[in-house]
Amino acid sequence: MRQVISSLQWFLFIISGSIVVPVTVASLYQLETADAMAFISRTFFVLAVAGLLQTAFGHRLPLNEGPAGIWWGIFILYASFGVALYGSRAETLRVLESALIMSGILFMLLSLLGIVDRLARLFTPTVTGTYLLLLAVQLSGSFLKGLLGVDETGKVSIVVAALSTIIIFLSLWMTNHPVLRQFSIIVSMITGWILFRLFGFAPSIHWTEKWFEFPKWFAFGPPRWEWGIVPTAFFVTLLLLTNMLASVKVVESVMKAEKANAGNPSPKRAGFMMGISHMISGVLAAIGSVPISGAASFIATSKITKRLPFVIACVLIMLMSLFMPAVSLFTAMPAAVGYAAIFPMFAGMITLGLKELEQNGGWKERAEQVSLPLFTGIGVMFVPSEAFAPLPPVIASVASNGLIVGTLLSILLEAVAGKKGATSASK
Repeated sequence: MRQVISSLQWFLFIISGSIVVPVTVASLYQLETADAMAFISRTFFVLAVAGLLQTAFGHRLPLNEGPAGIWWGIFILYASFGVALYGSRAETLRVLESALIMSGILFMLLSLLGIVDRLARLFTPTVTGTYLLLLAVQLSGSFLKGLLGVDETGKVSIVVAALSTIIIFLSLWMTNHPVLRQFSIIVSMITGWILFRLFGFAPSIHWTEKWFEFPKWFAFGPPRWEWGIVPTAFFVTLLLLTNMLASVKVVESVMKAEKANAGNPSPKRAGFMMGISHMISGVLAAIGSVPISGAASFIATSKITKRLPFVIACVLIMLMSLFMPAVSLFTAMPAAVGYAAIFPMFAGMITLGLKELEQNGGWKERAEQVSLPLFTGIGVMFVPSEAFAPLPPVIASVASNGLIVGTLLSILLEAVAGKKGATSASK
């Protein structure tokens, strides 16, 4: 029974943290209802396959995959000017299919050449802690907008905010209970969905005519190869590698803290499996995935450290993605409910970040290495993305991402500090 509950916890955690991205992308590209549902279905199918591949052959940790925020940004950018470059949104989606396949090939090449292992050495506790703090800050904006029911006009919904608060307090109470915390996500989501339905704030369910639908290859048409997309695929691959390595590092730390068997995660194998999952994403016309750092907070809070519940959850998501009524149902879940149910777990990333910074003598000794990346990364998050419009797309996607800018700066400062330390020691 405990395995079943743990598996359902993982299942709902993955869905609630991933559903917003494919729904948003489908809306941006103005997909018809049936096409949008199929796109969401394919995205969840890829997330499940990627999770199973990583658990079996990659890093082998209970670490879920989610739509990569960088790819989300690329899809959003190309939705605005892809029509001018390629003629239509449909053609733009074909180009993005090719970009995902290119990225998958690059992942595998970088892994085979051993470059991933070299990058893994850059992720010291200082870099990992800085990354987690920046990620918590970046996610807090999306979470609060969803919890407050901020609409397209930028106004807050008092009812949505009140209902979200009730769910958060329920989730917090259950999370801190030694017995009930294993039911926290399940109870919070069901209770929240019922409350939102009673107050008329739950979206209507768009049932499709099909009961089952298997993922279709190249649903948007055959890939369209454009040389202009190659730099984008290259830089996205490098940035996702840093994201993956940070997620693996922090989950490994949490597993060890919980005295669970973390094994010996291999960055090379994890990078290679990311290559395969990205190629699958391109072939199935879905969104590229990446290991989600929020899994560390989930494990630390729920105390679910076994791999089996995670594997079962991935299998359930794969089956759910093929069963279209289930896809329709979860697509209609109010975003605020999902955010509220997992709010305590994602907020816990701040604690994990601080614990990482406390390693090796404490963060006070490296205050400059922490404060400068945090100040810069958080500052970038407050700059409107439109301000980077004059820049080339690939540069704009990097420069406008405070998480990436802050993490890269942290890696640079850590490398400089390491060289200074080595020089001082030699003298």
